[in-house]
Amino acid sequence: MKIFITFVSLFLLVVTAKSQTTLSAINVGGQDYDITYRTDVSFNDYQATIDDAPWWSLALNPSDFATAVYNSNNALNTIRFAYDEQTFGGTDYALYFDQANGSTNAASTANGTYAVSAVAVPAPLPILGILPVVGFLKRMRRRQRA
Repeated sequence: MKIFITFVSLFLLVVTAKSQTTLSAINVGGQDYDITYRTDVSFNDYQATIDDAPWWSLALNPSDFATAVYNSNNALNTIRFAYDEQTFGGTDYALYFDQANGSTNAASTANGTYAVSAVAVPAPLPILGILPVVGFLKRMRRRQRA
């Protein structure tokens, strides 16, 4: 049973790893982001995740994300940063920006390479700030033992 569970877990890991790619530390507007994108998926597949992305609200421009990805890796100029969905003639369309085509649209069911999330990377200061707390807790434990 243990071997079966291990096999299934590894299989799921490989399948997930092939369909998802993450670009690390892409600088957009002075903030680093880890951007996850998926190839050969439709907007409808990840709409809920994309709706929560920082470029969706247009607080950060989707063109800034596309340009930052393009500048960091010139081969990635067709990642779609979807920023809205509209209905024309009874068909849902995803409005998106990519570096190759600029601002354009595609049917929400059409497959493409979509950025599905972007997570702000924390600055090193908060990580380093925990070190004094850890030291304080060690000293406190020593005092309690004595």
